[in-house]
Amino acid sequence: MLLQLQKKIENAKFFSKPYPYLVINNFLAKNYLMELNKILPSYDNLRGEDLLYQSSSKTKKSIFPSSKQFKILNKKEPFKNLNLAFKNLQTILIKKFKKEIINHTKVSLKNIKLSYHFSYSVMKKGYLKSPHIDRRDHLIHGIFYPCSDHLNGGEILINEAKKKKKIYDIFPKNKDLKINKSFKVKNNFCIFILNVPWSYHSVKEYKSAKDRKYFYIAYDFKILEKGSITKNRKKGYNSNLFWNNKAKIKSKTRRNIFLSE
Repeated sequence: MLLQLQKKIENAKFFSKPYPYLVINNFLAKNYLMELNKILPSYDNLRGEDLLYQSSSKTKKSIFPSSKQFKILNKKEPFKNLNLAFKNLQTILIKKFKKEIINHTKVSLKNIKLSYHFSYSVMKKGYLKSPHIDRRDHLIHGIFYPCSDHLNGGEILINEAKKKKKIYDIFPKNKDLKINKSFKVKNNFCIFILNVPWSYHSVKEYKSAKDRKYFYIAYDFKILEKGSITKNRKKGYNSNLFWNNKAKIKSKTRRNIFLSE
């Protein structure tokens, strides 16, 4: 499986504007995708003390490696092998984004040391996400959707800042952005993004009664308050010393309210 995924990343169309990212349809082999979807919990079956609601409307649930339910899932072959495959894709992804990493960060690729993060989430009808950039400790992040109804909303929008900034707003106003591209999220859709201060993206309202299941993958700078720990996630740490450009939360309201929608 790893070699097949590496080839798909190597051959994937690379978008450099408005920021570096790549999109892959039919990411996994069909038979593997079927086996994976058989074991993935639904929204209603995703539960536990370490569960995190990632929206104020509680339309999205996530579990992290520290949770009991995640550990149980990670003992099952399809889940465990996918987790391991994504971990081992770090080298090929760094190679794919090499030029942009050099241009936009202070990172030396010879000495780069990253942490790997993998989580599982389920969103249900009503979920949406306004334009934002992801956690500041990420260098590269990806989202893989094994199960999604692409006919009923939930498009991923690639948002573009209308003007270059000295300091970018992590949660920008809509008037400062335009939509560069829109992707319908089908089963087996995957996107990888180089996380830079203007890598704005959003999700239109998901209107389907069918659960949308997905994995979030991140290759992170090694910092003390890392986002893969649930308690840090809720506090919304924002510092990043590795970018050439700066970003911060400009809205006082958003500084106090980490979750939205």
